[in-house]
Amino acid sequence: MAGVRPSMDFFEHQDRARSRSGRLVVLYTLAVVAVVGAVSALAALLALWTGDAERGPTTAEVVAVSGAAGVFTLLLIAGGSLYRIAELRGGGQVVARALGGRPIDASTNDPDERRVLNVVEEMAIASGVPVPPVYLMDKEPGINAFAAGYAPGDAVIGVTRGCVDGLTRDELQGVMAHEFSHILNGDMRLNIRLIGLLNGILLLSLIGYTVLRFAPYGGGRNKNGGSAILVIFAVGIGLLVIGSVGSLAARIIQAAVSREREFLADASAVQFTRNPEGIGNALRRIGGAVSHARVRHPRAHEAGHMFFGEELAGSSFFGSALASHPPLPVRIKRVDPAWDGTMLPPLTRADRAPTEPRRARTPEALLPLLALAGQATPEHVEHARSLILAIPEALREAAREPYSARAAVYALLLDADDAVRSKQLAALERTDRAMAALTAKLAPQAVALQRSHRLPLLDMTLGALGHMSESQHAGFRAAVRDLIGADRRVDLFEWVTLGVLTRHLDERFGQARARGVHYFALNKLGDELSVLLSVVAHAGTEDAER
Repeated sequence: MAGVRPSMDFFEHQDRARSRSGRLVVLYTLAVVAVVGAVSALAALLALWTGDAERGPTTAEVVAVSGAAGVFTLLLIAGGSLYRIAELRGGGQVVARALGGRPIDASTNDPDERRVLNVVEEMAIASGVPVPPVYLMDKEPGINAFAAGYAPGDAVIGVTRGCVDGLTRDELQGVMAHEFSHILNGDMRLNIRLIGLLNGILLLSLIGYTVLRFAPYGGGRNKNGGSAILVIFAVGIGLLVIGSVGSLAARIIQAAVSREREFLADASAVQFTRNPEGIGNALRRIGGAVSHARVRHPRAHEAGHMFFGEELAGSSFFGSALASHPPLPVRIKRVDPAWDGTMLPPLTRADRAPTEPRRARTPEALLPLLALAGQATPEHVEHARSLILAIPEALREAAREPYSARAAVYALLLDADDAVRSKQLAALERTDRAMAALTAKLAPQAVALQRSHRLPLLDMTLGALGHMSESQHAGFRAAVRDLIGADRRVDLFEWVTLGVLTRHLDERFGQARARGVHYFALNKLGDELSVLLSVVAHAGTEDAER
């Protein structure tokens, strides 16, 4: 694997991107405030114009009208935003299917599809997030990918056919590292909130347009002798102009935020892989492909900020101001300062390796996960690959299918004691005989599985478990609780398993509850921090006396 060039200071790029993103989000909020203020000012002017001709409106009346207009506008923007955000809470699978994606079968025999699944698995295990489902956009020859979802628990990875067929493994790993950065950095949640605010501001211009349509049907005269139709026209034009200008400003700021997050994700991908050539060459292949990163699906523009590359061709009147991604040469130059300006053509099938390389390690050679804790690095990815390959194939294959993934989790929870295990299997058989039989078949390998391999296998099941129906999920969770309670005690792995399933599956099935902040400073967590630092220090040294 290529080393990082000294001039590629990705930590500096990350800090810069985060700082700029924060300022842009503040600017976005100020744009919303400006829109509310503009509507309030418009209402005040109309109050002065339409007031009593003799005595005129009082200051209190003008302030009351202006304040009411401001509150109405704020509620309108908030309502429109919340409605749009609620629409997008269906999870990444809704977005992926809306863009024409199909889930890649975990048992696929296609070597290129298998390679994508393996890379995603490795990145997920290394990053400490659930293994997301992967959706393939078969009809898209452009080289592109996206991460969609509201949280890591409901995220999916989408890839175009051009991305699957046209990249080497290292290049594909660079693209996946970029997408996992979006998941880890909270970009998906940020993008959904920005989309919601944009929708709320857009409602103003739509209301203004509607008012203008019905203005000719207005009539009568106001107290000042003016025509009421003029007042209606003034309201319509004012809302249309304010909403349109506000929407344009919000879109420009939103695009700027998206561009900075793309820089952050590119820098994070280099940090994860320590291989700038991987993502750099992937970007170069986009530049050298006939279709570039173009996505032809009619709804692609709605998710443009989620893609790895700019999905639309051509430019608008405002040029790069509305582009959701930085220019391709700028991105390449950032990750590869020595780039000579040349692009690369996509791979052909003859160029690609016929099978996925497998580099298994002995269990004794595996590093402890705790020693690698922190953030995804090449060591994490290589360690994750070794862990996956060390898990028996029957368990790996079971973890990738929605039905057998449940059996894999059940098998992990079976007790080493024969009597307790028989009791657990008997309880399963009473509710689902076929599931009990499959669990019993996996039991010998699951019970003998080393402790260091259990959590990676559990993580591998989460993507497949996300495909359960709500009734299947309810039955699954009940069975898990019964298996854990069979011996009337809860060991550490059972406690962790229940926590992992609760955290990630509750997000996918809409049962997650918002958690309030209990501590705002570290001074009240002294004992907990001492224990944590002690464990980390102990795991990070070979000398127990230090």
